[in-house]
Amino acid sequence: MSDLKSLMGVSMHKAGSSVTNGILKVFCRARGYKVDDISIAAGNSDKSPPEVFVAAQDTMQPTGVYYGMARGPYVKDMPALADLRLVVQLRDPRDCITSAYFSYAKSHVPPKDPERRKKFEARRQSLQQKTIDDFARDSAANYRMRMEILAGLLADHPDALVLKYEEMVTDTEAWLNRIAAFLDVTMTDDLRAKLAAKGDFSTEGEDTSKHKRQVTPGDHARKLTPDTIAELNRELGPVMERFDYPV
Repeated sequence: MSDLKSLMGVSMHKAGSSVTNGILKVFCRARGYKVDDISIAAGNSDKSPPEVFVAAQDTMQPTGVYYGMARGPYVKDMPALADLRLVVQLRDPRDCITSAYFSYAKSHVPPKDPERRKKFEARRQSLQQKTIDDFARDSAANYRMRMEILAGLLADHPDALVLKYEEMVTDTEAWLNRIAAFLDVTMTDDLRAKLAAKGDFSTEGEDTSKHKRQVTPGDHARKLTPDTIAELNRELGPVMERFDYPV
């Protein structure tokens, strides 16, 4: 077993966490970590993702393993994270909410499991009866809670890297270099080629039927009314400012 301190990614939904997870796997394998992505086990389990992630603490190794990306509020119930290295991926929560509306209402592929599919379709039908502004106002408190949990997780954590979606898509090289420095990985040509296959942020216009609908930061300002944005700013402003997001 490697003597490298084990590592986990933490994020929230619609913050570019899937891409970040794929890139972290490439970096971690290059550094000598074993990859044991708990989210894969969660996707194959009849238990809920929170149950799978919280239970996984019992078998986590202190060294040598990258455990993938955790995206839910259940991370508050994972005290084992205090002893791991953390990579935390953030995004302006107003853009997360905007992206979530299009994903859940239009582009996400329904699950194959009949029971999960039934719940998925019911949620999609409900969302399609809402305007994006209604959805945004309804989602604000949930995203405030998610960011507060991440802030608490990071408080006094001695070994964490905070990344932002905005830098990932507008200055990818700097974003990758920050990960490389945190993990003490040399950016070779071979590694760059592997990373390039995981991080293509180009899109042609906007297609609401696709999972990668568009990537330009600030999409909430193009999709939501000024009144809705003002309401989001009141709800999310204090926690956004803790992460240096302008309101």
